[in-house]
Amino acid sequence: MHGLYLWVERFFRERRGREVDAQISNTWVGVLYALLTFMLVNITWVFFRSGTFAKAWQMLLSMFGLAADGGPMLTSLALLKVAVVIPAMLIVQWLMRSTSVLTVAHRMPWWALGLVWAGMILMLVWAQDSGSSFIYFQF
Repeated sequence: MHGLYLWVERFFRERRGREVDAQISNTWVGVLYALLTFMLVNITWVFFRSGTFAKAWQMLLSMFGLAADGGPMLTSLALLKVAVVIPAMLIVQWLMRSTSVLTVAHRMPWWALGLVWAGMILMLVWAQDSGSSFIYFQF
């Protein structure tokens, strides 16, 4: 997987050198790198979480819509959570790419910081389904 990532990164880096508008190219290439990294990490998590290679292969086929008898693995509520949390995380990461959390926290009024903390705690509680879904529960 890592070799594939390095190959794709080299491919995009060579194409980026041919672009005329370097600023737009750097921004979009950065977004493509982030999306590629996210997708590859999700694929490797399948192998980390699965008990056997056969289960991992079945999960990968299901992820890409190629499983013949694959049923839905997530509920509508779980899909809604993912649809809200992932874009929110990406937006916050993009907005804070050149600053630190402490700098932002020191600039915020106390009540806004309290609302942010309360929101994060509520999202953590909302995201918990069961103790066995935590990836390190057996270690």
